[in-house]
Amino acid sequence: MTELLSIKDISQELGIPQSTLRYYRDLFLDYLPAMGEGKKKRFYPEAVEVFQAIAKCMHQNKNADDIANELDSRFTRFIEIDSEPQESSATYSQNDETGQSQALSTVTQFDGSAIMAVIASQNQALQQIAATISIVNGQQEELHNLKQEVSKLEERLETELTDHFQLIDARLRQITEEKENDKPKSFWQRLFS
Repeated sequence: MTELLSIKDISQELGIPQSTLRYYRDLFLDYLPAMGEGKKKRFYPEAVEVFQAIAKCMHQNKNADDIANELDSRFTRFIEIDSEPQESSATYSQNDETGQSQALSTVTQFDGSAIMAVIASQNQALQQIAATISIVNGQQEELHNLKQEVSKLEERLETELTDHFQLIDARLRQITEEKENDKPKSFWQRLFS
């Protein structure tokens, strides 16, 4: 029997932090052969090579679509199929014909109400997104108006300060001239004037 690996095991083997491996797992789960759910999810040894490929692509600053394309060209995608609700699920290769037929039979077992519930949920989410976008647009417009108002106030303040300093300067000159005129003349000024 093949020994299954936890995220911790793979982290120790590759020297990549567990949090990083979880991030990779969440982005590219379809390429990671595994079984189980949640904290009990374990990976087949083949997943180590997939994690290595993802890490290499991330270090090359590739985006998620480019990484997915590279993984498509090198690895088989895996899908999990529930054989019955409430039972454990098994992992099947997408290229395996029996896995595909089981996947199709599972899809056909869904009734229309489940699909309609998903569509309704997505519709509600889209409406919430639209409402949020509308609020953000309103806030951006309000922010733009506030910036214009601040700009006008800054111009007004600058003009008023300039006028104020000009008045102060003129008054200081006037006071200086008055002091010079009120000063008693020295002996020599009186003698020669």
